[in-house]
Amino acid sequence: MKINTYAKINLNLKISKDIDDGLHNISSLIVPIDLYDSIEINETNNDVDNIRFDIEVIPKENTISKALNLLRSKSNLSVFFDVKIQKNIPIEAGLGGGSSNAAGIISMLTKKYNLTMPSYREIAINVGSDVPFFITGKPSNILGIGDIVDPVNLQKDINMILVVPNEKISTRNAFSKFDELSQDNLEINEYEDLKIFNDFWIPACTLEPNLLKIKNNLESLTNLEFYLSGSGSSMFCLGDSEELTKKIDLIDLNQFKLVKLVKKIDFSFETISD
Repeated sequence: MKINTYAKINLNLKISKDIDDGLHNISSLIVPIDLYDSIEINETNNDVDNIRFDIEVIPKENTISKALNLLRSKSNLSVFFDVKIQKNIPIEAGLGGGSSNAAGIISMLTKKYNLTMPSYREIAINVGSDVPFFITGKPSNILGIGDIVDPVNLQKDINMILVVPNEKISTRNAFSKFDELSQDNLEINEYEDLKIFNDFWIPACTLEPNLLKIKNNLESLTNLEFYLSGSGSSMFCLGDSEELTKKIDLIDLNQFKLVKLVKKIDFSFETISD
């Protein structure tokens, strides 16, 4: 079985100091974008899962292993799997690649083996707080610990330049730094009728001070406002497709891990092939 699992952009993100089952309560408007990983998964006769990534070394306990273990613990699923992941979504960049991978696994195996989907709360706690959003696959307001997903009807196109610096920021470290810092109210920017802000901006810049310089340089080059997605380090700007196509040529691609024109999408985890 093969599927594609898509990345996301947080258009806004508010973090609460309140902790619920070890996780922060959040409020965030998130949209899926047309950048994706590809996953191939097949049953194996082994009594352990074999999870292989095509690029960077990923910890043995990762979102995919957590997703598989959760499904087995909540159902009569007893088989193990050989899983191959082609990574196009940079890791530790605030794009939700690992969570999207896990959501794809949960959605695909739930359908194939006629399993009962674990609750969004169980998934958020045991796998990752972004995973319920990816299972839904639509632009959504996210509340609680990520377990409350309210799809929104964003009719208009949302086009972006996505820039991923070489710096990495783990979500765990970003939350820890957020807890350490006394947050001032961040400026809320507006693009058309969208409110753009991110409570992770100051923690991210504290962890990786070069991000502020990168943001300023990008804005100077393009005359567009850049914003942080998720816990970073990825940044994005908004505009119409024709404008962004011209602006992206002003950015030195060699200075970054990824620079790409992306857009908002809706998606569902449909099997590409069996």
